[in-house]
Amino acid sequence: MRKLAIAFQSVLLLAVSVVALAQSKPAGAAKSPLCSRENALEMIRQQIDVSRTLNNTPRRISLLIRAADLLWPYQQDKARAVFTEAFDLASESEKEIREKGQQSIILRMETPDSRYVVVCAVAARDSAWAKELTAGLLKQSDDSELPATRSSFEKLLSGTRLLDSAHKLIATDVNAALDLARASLNYPASFLLTRFLYRLSEVNQQAADQFYAEALAAYAEKPMREFLYLQAYPFAWSETLNTPAFSFHEAPAKFVTNQALQRQFMQVMLRRASQALEAPLDEGDTYRDPSGTLTPGTVHLLEGLDKLEPQIRSSLPDLAAPVAQAREKLLVALPVETQKLLLQPGREISAPAQETFDERVDAALKVSDVNERENLIANAVMSASSEKETLTSVIQTIEKISDSTLRAHLLESLYFERAITAIKAKRFDEAEKLTAKVEGFEQRAFLHVEIAKGLLNRGDSAQEILDNAVTEAKKAGATIFAARALLTASNLYAKIDLNQSISVLAEAINCINRIESPDFFVDDQTLVKTLGRKSRGGRYAGEYRFRFYMPALDPESAFREIAKLDFDTALSQSSSLTDKFQRAMSTLGLADVCLQQVRQKPKPKPSP
Repeated sequence: MRKLAIAFQSVLLLAVSVVALAQSKPAGAAKSPLCSRENALEMIRQQIDVSRTLNNTPRRISLLIRAADLLWPYQQDKARAVFTEAFDLASESEKEIREKGQQSIILRMETPDSRYVVVCAVAARDSAWAKELTAGLLKQSDDSELPATRSSFEKLLSGTRLLDSAHKLIATDVNAALDLARASLNYPASFLLTRFLYRLSEVNQQAADQFYAEALAAYAEKPMREFLYLQAYPFAWSETLNTPAFSFHEAPAKFVTNQALQRQFMQVMLRRASQALEAPLDEGDTYRDPSGTLTPGTVHLLEGLDKLEPQIRSSLPDLAAPVAQAREKLLVALPVETQKLLLQPGREISAPAQETFDERVDAALKVSDVNERENLIANAVMSASSEKETLTSVIQTIEKISDSTLRAHLLESLYFERAITAIKAKRFDEAEKLTAKVEGFEQRAFLHVEIAKGLLNRGDSAQEILDNAVTEAKKAGATIFAARALLTASNLYAKIDLNQSISVLAEAINCINRIESPDFFVDDQTLVKTLGRKSRGGRYAGEYRFRFYMPALDPESAFREIAKLDFDTALSQSSSLTDKFQRAMSTLGLADVCLQQVRQKPKPKPSP
């Protein structure tokens, strides 16, 4: 084996010296004497060794996970050992973070827990083992010796990480995803619950409905700050405004509301309303509304009933009267000052809920405070449906906002989302016009790539559009999203001109090499722009988050695709990556191609 390793390293050195020769090879030259099962497994083992030289723990774990997954079909015992090494590293890292206590709550919420990343990878191979690992890590997190506040946060963190992992697993293993989701029901609810339910319903709505019923039973008696996260799913709401975290979730196109679940939820709501009238809710059950005001759970319950009433009159008419009575009784039971606040223009609890875009905007314009008014307009714009509201009407609404920075962010987000819609509908000329109005170079590069992809799939020419994508990506400078756009453009050029594809791949490598510690996993392929959200009196209360989801290739995926056409060129180009981690991940992608080709080779016919 040692001789094989030395021989293969020599092959790599030789490949580096023949870059120019490799680039001149014709498209389709995928077969290579370097591409064998033995070499591929040796490549994987070499990258495992490389992982142990990395100082960055998350990177080391990612490399080990990928290597273990590739090894699993061939050397399962070694793969298990590598998965175990990754999980032990992740556990030690999380332990250090908890003991030091240096990370802020927000940072810990937004930073992936590597233990769950390993569990998701293991679950795709061995669900029983994944359950064992999950039980162990939850036991580590449930530390009764922590102060009450810290313990409460750790429980919320465990619940969100379980749901986030479950969401990622749906595409590969629904049963494993449900195992993690059910484990999350032992922890505080969060907005991720709705996201998980909608995603699961795309694959299996019956399973999603069943899980919702389980979640409703688990949270029926929990504080309002948890319970009200259950209100969106049965009514196919796209947003929740009376929960601790504002969230926007688009129900799947084929989603069918379940009246039985609606009834179950409303019965709990009415029971909770009755209980709130008989005895005040826990004083600690308060949280801030979108304007930044600290509001009791009773008010949030009241606002929930108010928004639900129009739908109840339509879908469950027998509950309409009880809901209206509960709403009125709760309103009267509140302090006079709170009643006056809720009855201000635009916040009338006694009026039917404003559902349409125009009605929401009209209600917002009646609010006297400029910051709250513009918050409400922005919320309406950010949830405007591209299928219902015309582009002109939404732009005119944005122009009603006096804050020029907020206007610019809203317009950029609007043009980007409408361009995506046009691309999906194969209206490529319209998409190109909308793309020209988007300010960000990275977003424009991505949109050009997506238009080119659609044109090529339709059999049309896309050379000029791809050239535009490369130009915009270069203007963006050395960023992850620019590199992604170049890598994807390279892959698309391969369908037109392999030499141009290799040239753009070199541009992508140059871009990556200019990024300090390039990480193609932390961004979740979403560019996020934030802007402070002002409340009454000009105080900042939270922030707007404008998300530009731009899925595109990472180095490993790009090299894997090029290798299918020309393995030698892909091998030589990958060696040009200066970042050790990216080079190792790309090498694993090449090993994956080799193993796939070996599996696809026809077995020799037996001799007569």
